[in-house]
Amino acid sequence: MRPTLDRGRRFLRGSPTPADAGSTLEDVVIIFGVVEVEHLRGALEALLGDTVERPDTPARIERALDLVLARRGAPGQARVLRRPAALSTPESWEIHLDGTDRASGTAVREAGRTGAFAC
Repeated sequence: MRPTLDRGRRFLRGSPTPADAGSTLEDVVIIFGVVEVEHLRGALEALLGDTVERPDTPARIERALDLVLARRGAPGQARVLRRPAALSTPESWEIHLDGTDRASGTAVREAGRTGAFAC
C-alpha cells in the first residue's frame, strides 16, 4: 500500500519540467523468467561478493538489489515477488523498484539479460 501512496504523492506534486526530466523518479516493474533470474543472481553475486547471502529467495534478492541501489547512489527500494509463490513451473519473478531513477531500472533489466551489472 505504501508504494501506491508514494506514487500518488509524486503524481499530485505535478510533472517535472523538461530541465529536471533527467532526475525524475519512477516505479519500475520488471518481469523475469527463470533464465533471467539466474542471470540476475549471477550478476548480484559477482558485484556484491560475500556482502550478501546467496540471492536465491525473494527476500535475499530484495536485500541485494537494495545494496546495488545504495552503491549506485540511487534512490528507491526493491520488492521481489515470485509467481506462483511455491516451487512449481512455469514461474516468473516480479522485480519492483519503487521510486528509483531510470538508469537503475535499466541496469537491473540488463543484468537479467546479460548476467552482469554495467555500474
